[in-house]
Amino acid sequence: MKKLWIFCVVLIAGVSSAAASQHYDNLAKLIKSGASEEVVIAYINASDSSYDLSSDEILHLKEMGATPNTIIAAIQHKGSANSNASAQAAPAAPPTAATAPHYEVYQAGPYWRPWRVAYWYPKNFDKLNQALQVDVAGLFEGSFSVNYEYLLAHQHGLVLKGSYYDGWGLNSHGESGELDYRWHFSHSMNSSFIGAFINVGKNYGNVSDLWYNSDDTGSYKQTYVTIGPDIGKRWISPWGFSIVAQVGYGYTWSKYDDPAPDQSTQNRIQWMTGFNYEVSVGYAF
Repeated sequence: MKKLWIFCVVLIAGVSSAAASQHYDNLAKLIKSGASEEVVIAYINASDSSYDLSSDEILHLKEMGATPNTIIAAIQHKGSANSNASAQAAPAAPPTAATAPHYEVYQAGPYWRPWRVAYWYPKNFDKLNQALQVDVAGLFEGSFSVNYEYLLAHQHGLVLKGSYYDGWGLNSHGESGELDYRWHFSHSMNSSFIGAFINVGKNYGNVSDLWYNSDDTGSYKQTYVTIGPDIGKRWISPWGFSIVAQVGYGYTWSKYDDPAPDQSTQNRIQWMTGFNYEVSVGYAF
C-alpha cells in the first residue's frame, strides 16, 4: 500500500512537470517568434497553470529576447484558478507608471485668446506645395503682376506669371507673360531658391517717358524675349502668409516696329528689359 502511494505521488509530479515543461516550451516559441511584449504577457495571463521557471530557463528566455516585464509576468503567474481567487479577494491595483496610459495635453491658453489655436499653430511646411502671389514692388511702377507656383517633389517649383504695365498715366504701357523654374534648397516652399526664367512681352511707349536723357523722340513698340537666371527666397508664416523676394537678369532679344528708336535708345531699353525682380505677398497652401 505504501509503495502504491509513492508511485501515485511520483506519477502526479511527473505529469505536473511535463505540463510545466510544455507551457515553458510554448512560451519560448512565442518569444522566439518576435511577438510583442503585450501579446506575450496576455498569453501568460490566459494560461491555466503556473510557470515554475528555473534560473536557467529565465536566462534562456532573456537570450531569446524576453523583456523584463514578460519574465516577471511568467514568474508571478499562478494559474487561472489562483488568479481568479486573487482577483476576487483583492481590489484592483491602480496602474503603475509603466502601464499607465499616456495622454498629451495641449494648453490652448486663456479663454479670451481662442484665435491662437486656429491661427498660430505651426503648419507642416512639407505639405505646402502651392502659392499665389501679388507683386507689390511692381505696383509702385504702375504694373500689376500676379504669379502662381506649384512645387513638385518638395523641391522643383514651376511658376506662371502675368503682368500688365500702364505707366501711371504716361503714354507707356505693356504686357508680359513669364515661366520660371525654381530649385528650393530646403525641400519645401519655405526656402531659398535659385532658378531660371523666360519672359515674353510687348512694350509701347514714348522715348520722352524714359528716365534717362536721349536725343531721340517719338514712340516705339518693342516685342521682346528675355532668358536668364534668378535667385530669391520665400518666407511663410505659421498661418500661411507668404512673402517672396527675387531678383534676376537675363539676355534680351528685341524687335522694334518702324519707326525704331536710335541704337543708343534701343540699347538702354534692352538693358532695362533684362531686369527681372519681385517683392510679392500672398498665401501658401
